[in-house]
Amino acid sequence: MTEIRKPSFLRSARLEHESLTFATVLLFALVLTVLSPAFLDGNNLASLQTAIAPNLIVALGMMTLFLIGRFDLSVGAVMGMAGIVSAMALDAGLPVPAAFAAGIAIGLAIGAFNGALVAWLGINHLIVTLGVLYMTRGVIEVVMAGEKLAGFTRFPPEFSALGLWSIGGLSGLFLFALILCAGFESFLRLTLPGRKLLFLGGNPAAAEAMGIHRRRTEFWCFVLSGGLAALAGVLMTARVGMANRYMGDGLEMQIFIACLIGGGSIAGGKGSYVGALAGVFFVTLLTNAFNLLLVPSEWQGVVTGAVLVLVLVADGILVLRKAGRPWRNVLGLWPSRLSV
Repeated sequence: MTEIRKPSFLRSARLEHESLTFATVLLFALVLTVLSPAFLDGNNLASLQTAIAPNLIVALGMMTLFLIGRFDLSVGAVMGMAGIVSAMALDAGLPVPAAFAAGIAIGLAIGAFNGALVAWLGINHLIVTLGVLYMTRGVIEVVMAGEKLAGFTRFPPEFSALGLWSIGGLSGLFLFALILCAGFESFLRLTLPGRKLLFLGGNPAAAEAMGIHRRRTEFWCFVLSGGLAALAGVLMTARVGMANRYMGDGLEMQIFIACLIGGGSIAGGKGSYVGALAGVFFVTLLTNAFNLLLVPSEWQGVVTGAVLVLVLVADGILVLRKAGRPWRNVLGLWPSRLSV
């Protein structure tokens, strides 16, 4: 009799890709430790926490969209806009809770706008979110035209406390982001709505035939993405004590790369929030390596672009293989003669 082999824990838990990414992150950290003694410096580790926390919060929203085969390129602009709206509300004399709510509300509104255009009008999510990215950045420039480069810098202590609290030497924002990630991962694995997200991304037609409302799900996923980007923006504004036009600039590509590296796919149907965490770790370490090793800014763009191309090519190959295409066709190695 043929022995049936039990799948490994990582395969059964769908964590093979995530484990590989975490292993790469660990190896990357070891290499940085050797190349730069400053990597393990307390200030550098603190800055890593400060960078990881908002990126992870935004990546949770982006990964939710990846699960259903969508993405949002406006998250960096939404993050910056939310911080500015909260700062303007505080400057106008509103209490901290109201200013916090105003920042989150603008993110939810932009997310709802994205979701309505994509889900209900059927416009391509790349076109919509890219357009909203430029629109939001334009509004930021208009709003901040009369302000100094530093932007808004005077906040009440109660607002600053939202980003400056810590426990045992660890940043409170970092711990909050980890707890949020654990909650999202539990939702994905332990609840029916979470499993429906993967099903919808993997086979939209079958999901709709089983009663899953595709348009409604897409809409709320975009709202969630906008809300989480805004949450990251407000908390980061409280952390750094500053709201200006530069917050979140270019962040969308970092988050996009992080989700792909962490196991997400632009075709949908795969990914996890643990993978988003692993991808954010990798991208943050890459940026930190640029700073520690004094890599010129022009080469930073080259490396980042190369990483994006590589992960997109790898994702495309995996999508074709999942569809049953043989390696010969995937790699473009067509047979030299056709058999009759």
